Amino acid sequence: MRDERILELLAFARSLGIGDVKVLGVERITVEDRFRHQCADPQCPNYNTSMNCPPYSMTPGQFRGHIKDFTLVLAFKFDIPREAVEGTERREASWLLHETTAAIEHQAQSPGFQIACGYSSGGCKKTLCYDHADCASLQDGGRCRHSDKARPSLTGMGVNWYELSKTLGWVMQKTEDGEPNPKAETIMMGGLGRNPKTGESIVPDARHVVTWQYSPMLKKAVNGG
Repeated sequence: MRDERILELLAFARSLGIGDVKVLGVERITVEDRFRHQCADPQCPNYNTSMNCPPYSMTPGQFRGHIKDFTLVLAFKFDIPREAVEGTERREASWLLHETTAAIEHQAQSPGFQIACGYSSGGCKKTLCYDHADCASLQDGGRCRHSDKARPSLTGMGVNWYELSKTLGWVMQKTEDGEPNPKAETIMMGGLGRNPKTGESIVPDARHVVTWQYSPMLKKAVNGG
């Protein structure tokens, strides 16, 4: 029954238009402090902009402890042509990623894996709150404006996407030393969702769907048109 429910969750994820989705054991996730350090030096544009990015997000050490309570990982990606996201489409692509991650998380939580949670890539501030001066969560007593979509950065918590992509058979747009990967024709934007260590089932329903209306150019790219 549990395996059947996981297959249903995979089917739901594919229905959102993602490029690929796979399930693997949580022990296959490599977490390294150096990736979080790279957020600060050289400084990422998203550094110090929201609670979901360093220095405020969960540290690699905290994340290692956190995932000990889980057994399975659901990883997914979008393959998007470079020209679709290197310009004005980039924010839309990032928004799509955050919202898709949240939608899959909600499906996993209802009604079985209540503590399942999702993580994304890229910063939420410049994506979801681009028209606001500051992240509301960083203000005294403030609350996230987009708690239904904004998810923590995987890189900020030290997840080694290069090793993970090799494990999954995915080709990243850049090599680990930052050079363009000649084998990658598209930009991979990935998310990570996790299933808790319980015997309960995952039963998706149709209540949580992606509602972001992205541009025709990006929609065509995601659909492979």
